[in-house]
Amino acid sequence: MLRDSYFLPSPKHAVELRAFTHGLMPRTVPQMMHHFVEDWKSFGVDAWNHIPNHWKPESGEHVGWWTLPEYLGDHFIAPLIGAPKGTCILQPNVHWTVQCILSSRELLSGTRNKVILTDGEFPSVLHSVHQWADLLNIEVDCIPVTKGGIPREQIVSAIDHRTALVMLSHVGFTTGRKLPDSFIYEVGKKVHAHGGLLAIDGYHSIGASTATVQELDVDLYFGGLLKEGSGSSGNAFVYIKNGVDLTPRTTGWFGDASPFDFNTSPVPHPEVRARFKGGTSAIASLYHAVEGVRLLLSVGLRSVRQDSLSKTNYCIDRAQKAGIEIRSSLKEEERSAMFVMSLPQAHQLSAYLKSKHIYTDSRKGTLLRIAPFVWNTKDELEHTFHHIEEAVRKKLHLEMPPPITRGPVT
Repeated sequence: MLRDSYFLPSPKHAVELRAFTHGLMPRTVPQMMHHFVEDWKSFGVDAWNHIPNHWKPESGEHVGWWTLPEYLGDHFIAPLIGAPKGTCILQPNVHWTVQCILSSRELLSGTRNKVILTDGEFPSVLHSVHQWADLLNIEVDCIPVTKGGIPREQIVSAIDHRTALVMLSHVGFTTGRKLPDSFIYEVGKKVHAHGGLLAIDGYHSIGASTATVQELDVDLYFGGLLKEGSGSSGNAFVYIKNGVDLTPRTTGWFGDASPFDFNTSPVPHPEVRARFKGGTSAIASLYHAVEGVRLLLSVGLRSVRQDSLSKTNYCIDRAQKAGIEIRSSLKEEERSAMFVMSLPQAHQLSAYLKSKHIYTDSRKGTLLRIAPFVWNTKDELEHTFHHIEEAVRKKLHLEMPPPITRGPVT
C-alpha cells in the first residue's frame, strides 16, 4: 500500500517483519535531516525562535525549536489518536513520560494511593511503578497475565475508592493482544467513578486501532513513533485529557511558566502538556519524528488497519494449517499489527530465518514475533511461511547455533 514510500532492506529479496521493534525509514527522512543541518548552520541559536516550517510549508504557520514538540503534537499526534489540539506533546521516550505521571503531585491523595497494572506491562511502566512505590507510598496492585491475556474481570474488580491510577497496555508486547475498545471504556468509567485516572500505553497500537482517545475516554495516552510510526528513536508522545491537572515533580526548566526569568522556585506552566518537558529538548530527532505518521495519515488509519488485519488473517490461516500454536488473538477486535506464535527454540528459528534474510524476532526463547505492515506484500508473507513450515517440518533451525548479534536486539 505504501511500500514505495519507504527504504526497503537489502538484499532485494529481504523481508523485514520487525515493525514492532523499529519501523523502516520513510524516503523523506534524509531531506528532513538535511533541513536540520541547514537550519542549525544558517540560524544558530535563533533557530529556537524561528525556522522555516518544513512540516507544513504551505500553512504559513510560525515554528521554532522551542515549541516544536507542541507543534508536532497538534498537527500530527492529535490526528493520529483523535485528540483535540493543545493536548499532545512530543516526548524523548516513554520512560520519561511515566516518571512525569507518577511524580505528579495531584496523582496521590490520602488513602487514594493504589496503582493497578499487570505484570505484562513493558518495563518502562512496570519497573517505574515499583521504583516509585516506596518513595510515594504507592500500593501496587500488579495482576498476573494469563496465557489467554489479561484477566479483565479481575482488573475491573480491583478498582475501588483507593485507586489513583490504572495503567494498561493497549497492545501486549509479548502477545500482540489488543484491549477491546469496550473494555478500555469500562475500566475508565469505573476508575473515574472513584476519582482515579486511566493511562494507556499505546506504543504498539499504531496501525492496530482506529478508536480515538476521546471515544475511549482515557485520561492519559502515551506511546512512541519508533515502531510502526517509523519515527525512529527519541520520538515518544503523550496525550493529557483536557481538565486533567498534573504537575510533575520532574518538570525541567523548559516546562516552567517563565523559564527566562530564572526564578529560584518553579512556577508550573499554564499548559499541562508543557509541564511534561524536561531540560533542553533534543531537536534533531524531531525533524524525522512524524514522516512515518504523515504516510499513515495520508491513506487513512482505517485503511492501515484493514491492511493489517488482512495480513494477520493470512498469517493465522497459514499457522493453523501448519499446526503452529498462535499466541495472538484470533478475534479481529483483539488483534494488533503484531502476530505472535509459540514455537520451541523460537530463538533458533529466528536466527535461521535471518540467514534467509527474513527478519523476525523471538522473546523468551519460545515466542516468534512478526508484524506484517504497510511495506510488506502477500508474496513476502508466503515466502516467510514457506521457510517457517519447512524449518519446523525438517527441524532445520535446530542446526543453527544460538543467535549471535552485535547487541541484544535480534
